[in-house]
Amino acid sequence: MDLDFHFGTIYVLSRWSHFGSENSKLIAASSQLVDDNLDENSFSDKHENELIANGVHVRYSCQNIWNSLTGKGNCEVWVPFHFLPGLEGNTTDEQLICKKHSVLANKLRDRLLETSLDTSTFAFRLGVGFHVWADTWAHQEFAGINTAINKVQNLIFATPGAGMQESILDFIKSHPTIGDIVQKLDPLGHVAAAHCPDLPFLWWKTSKNFSEGRKNWVEFMEASDEIFRVLQEVSCEEVTGLSDEQKELLRRSFQELAFNDINDRYNGWIDRIHDNFFEIEDFDEGDENVAYDVDDVMSDIDFCRAFYDEINDHFDWVKGELEDFGIDILKSEPIY
Repeated sequence: MDLDFHFGTIYVLSRWSHFGSENSKLIAASSQLVDDNLDENSFSDKHENELIANGVHVRYSCQNIWNSLTGKGNCEVWVPFHFLPGLEGNTTDEQLICKKHSVLANKLRDRLLETSLDTSTFAFRLGVGFHVWADTWAHQEFAGINTAINKVQNLIFATPGAGMQESILDFIKSHPTIGDIVQKLDPLGHVAAAHCPDLPFLWWKTSKNFSEGRKNWVEFMEASDEIFRVLQEVSCEEVTGLSDEQKELLRRSFQELAFNDINDRYNGWIDRIHDNFFEIEDFDEGDENVAYDVDDVMSDIDFCRAFYDEINDHFDWVKGELEDFGIDILKSEPIY
């Protein structure tokens, strides 16, 4: 999933759950920040040292291309934050495959349900957790390690309402580097499927895991309803799930904003929020002007510290769950 879901959808779901516009923005920003929290300069520790001096325990939850290709801390990033292991199968690689509704995914849901609004850091717990949980729908059947399991067979793009038409081979021919990865190496995550898992409007198919075709908007709708139920319970609202009207507004947004460019999809969501397309009951000035900005969290030292505390707490939780299961692959100390 991308900025349009991790920020846009999470913001809307939070507002529908009667969190105020400011808290909803913080929940959504924390969710998206999991993707933007990366080491932008792999050759210098200056930034990390500055944060450490202010009592911040830095741990990255995403990677730039350079670090992914070199393998620097790959497990510590992709496994706990983007490909939550399903813990099913006979081999370690199989057990690391991300699956929706897995035992560990359900434990994460229960962990989020325990979030208390009495703490000043609840938005960071929800934001980080929702990012990881939502990705179990988008990234299902892929693992956050380099493994042959991540190879795909006969991957084909489709458009809503049309047949399976455009082959991935054309994409590979125009992107030689990706082609080399797909053909010669054990792929990391869903690189062999390009960006197919994260595009909400896409209908696609593989002969291995999605032989009947996968309509991403259906998966994203299911994720939205599950997240909304958690938000309702945490905010002490009656847990009803999404109404038919809310489902229709989300479905339209997932399918109508059919742009490959994430900025176009994000802008579409922001425009709809500003125009109250989503029929927020207590629509206010915060909704009229909401936008994602990394500095909303990172420029405030208290917010920054709380975000990193939650990043580390989530990492430690996943690490403990994996070790209890007999998988010891995550390192305690962050890798810069």
